Amino acid sequence: MQNLPNNNELALQRTNLAEKRTEMAEERNDLAEIRTELARERTRAAEERTLMAWIRTALSMISFGFGIDRFFKYLDKTQIQGGINSLTEERILGLSLMILGIFALAVALVSHWNTLKNIEKREFVYVSRWSQGFTVGIILLFIGLAAFIPLFTNNLKITDIFTLDSQVIKNLISLTIFTIMLTMGVKISFVDLIALKNHPGWLVKSLLSVLVLFPLLVALILLVLHPNKGTAIALILLAASPAPPLLTKRVIMAGGNVKFSASLQVLLCLLAVIFTPLTLLIFDSVFSENQAIIDFLLVAKQIATVQFLPLSLGLVIRKVSADLGDEIGNFLVNIANTLFVVVIFFALVISLNLIPLVGWQSMVAIALIIASGLIIGHLLGGLDNRIDTRSTLATATIARNVGLALFIAVVNGATIAIPTIVTYMILGAVFALPYNVWVKKNGQLTVNN
Repeated sequence: MQNLPNNNELALQRTNLAEKRTEMAEERNDLAEIRTELARERTRAAEERTLMAWIRTALSMISFGFGIDRFFKYLDKTQIQGGINSLTEERILGLSLMILGIFALAVALVSHWNTLKNIEKREFVYVSRWSQGFTVGIILLFIGLAAFIPLFTNNLKITDIFTLDSQVIKNLISLTIFTIMLTMGVKISFVDLIALKNHPGWLVKSLLSVLVLFPLLVALILLVLHPNKGTAIALILLAASPAPPLLTKRVIMAGGNVKFSASLQVLLCLLAVIFTPLTLLIFDSVFSENQAIIDFLLVAKQIATVQFLPLSLGLVIRKVSADLGDEIGNFLVNIANTLFVVVIFFALVISLNLIPLVGWQSMVAIALIIASGLIIGHLLGGLDNRIDTRSTLATATIARNVGLALFIAVVNGATIAIPTIVTYMILGAVFALPYNVWVKKNGQLTVNN
């Protein structure tokens, strides 16, 4: 009985300790909530500083661009009376900086708004995004090279910078294709590379459709419609340029087979070093009146340098180390995509006033080629009644390598073909859209059934 008070005292002490622990836990929760709110405030303040940094960067680029444009316009007024409104390289340089500054500011505002909304959520989840600074840096690097390389190059005036046949643009297109091919080589897995190994029949029909029937279709259109020289050269260059860098993405948009498209794309890129100059040689012998002066052996050497070599190098790197290939590919993919967009942007800007002059006859020729190419690819692409393989071959047939066609045209002095090449790129995506929608709809119905 004497131990009973002691037990009660111990129980009371334990109760007191439990109450103190509860109080301390509540204090820790309160402190944790305060630290959480302070962390949110620090994150918000950091985001504000990031936005202000982007505003300063954007204003600097806009100011530099405006100042460059005003400066050279002043020189035009004081030195040359006339030609002030012409699209000169200095005005393009200034406008490029202004456009880049406006683009950076707009993206920064959208990113800032999204980040603030994410901070307000109690369960914040980090989502990796493309690097805005990396993209702007790549574009600024190109603008800087375009502005200053000619100053250190012999026999090249600064007035030659922003014409499509200038050395800077030639080097940009070469670098873009080289980077894209290297990225493709290091990114493609071995499984995707040999995806067509067990389907030789489909592979033969694919090569027949892309490398034989499409050029024959172009030849037929040239014989029937007799388009102007610029259009004829452009269609011939497109017929000789298979496997665009973005073929896999276009196949995904069309609901096609990604593995088949990746394997076919690599094979076509490797074959281009032989197929492209051979096709140009055949067209030259048949349509000599429409051809530009092109050295076919030089074309083969150029394609081997900017396409065959980097693609082979990428495949070797991937074979040696898949991890190294992934690391290099992840680094290069943003650079390659950005450079490709810059090339297309300059081609669009410089060709914008020329595209309406392509004419309705050229538009009709392009429409007939795309529609017929889709039909040919769809009919030949059937494998076990799978609509995804039909879509893959149909897309691969009409999707030509616009970058390679531009490269051949620019390097070999056939710039008259550039507006039609750009027009084909635009109309190809537009005219193929109904087919892509139809394929996806039928593919979904097949899956549901």
